[in-house]
Amino acid sequence: MMSIEDFTLLPEGAVVILEGTVVRCPRCGRNGVLTDPEEGTPCCIHAEESTLLCDGMLTEPTDACDLPRSSIRA
Repeated sequence: MMSIEDFTLLPEGAVVILEGTVVRCPRCGRNGVLTDPEEGTPCCIHAEESTLLCDGMLTEPTDACDLPRSSIRA
């Protein structure tokens, strides 16, 4: 089973369980959810695809903007 979550359709400030709060992307201005991995590039995910596998769920961004680390640190 596959599903697509489009965060651009949600209002700014909406809370998405397991993902975070919907914010305006500092790069493109569309709504999305910020991710800040300890290793790797921070990004604002606008849409992601989830696939239910026999051993768990695979979630991959299908539309995202890479962000400089300085743009998401307060």
